[in-house]
Amino acid sequence: MILLLICTIIIVITLVIIFDLPGSSNYLGWKLSGVWINQSGTLQIMIHQQDACLYGHVVSADVRENNSQIVIGKMVVNSVRLKSIWNWSTGKYIDPYTLKEFEFKVKLKGSNRLKVCYMENEDLVRKEEWKLIQPF
Repeated sequence: MILLLICTIIIVITLVIIFDLPGSSNYLGWKLSGVWINQSGTLQIMIHQQDACLYGHVVSADVRENNSQIVIGKMVVNSVRLKSIWNWSTGKYIDPYTLKEFEFKVKLKGSNRLKVCYMENEDLVRKEEWKLIQPF
């Protein structure tokens, strides 16, 4: 009985790795592809997967006073290495308003929410929850 259970677990894990079933990093990249809006509603970012990384570009932003550096199409999510759906994926984030670069951690929460953490020197700077507004 125990041998049958162990064999079943090994087969399921092998299928997930080979066929990118739910839980794998490729599946996660597919789920994260789309247009996301930040928690304050001031920024919309189109996220897409390329190879084993995520990239994101500004598609809409509220322009603040004396801040003309925001450019539609500007890359803000850079080289986020995808991990499994249960782990944090990490990379870089460039704030389009301040141009400050942060370590960036993301984790899918449900089907249309994204937990986002901005880190600096391994310290949490800010935590947000983004919402998917247009999946691909």
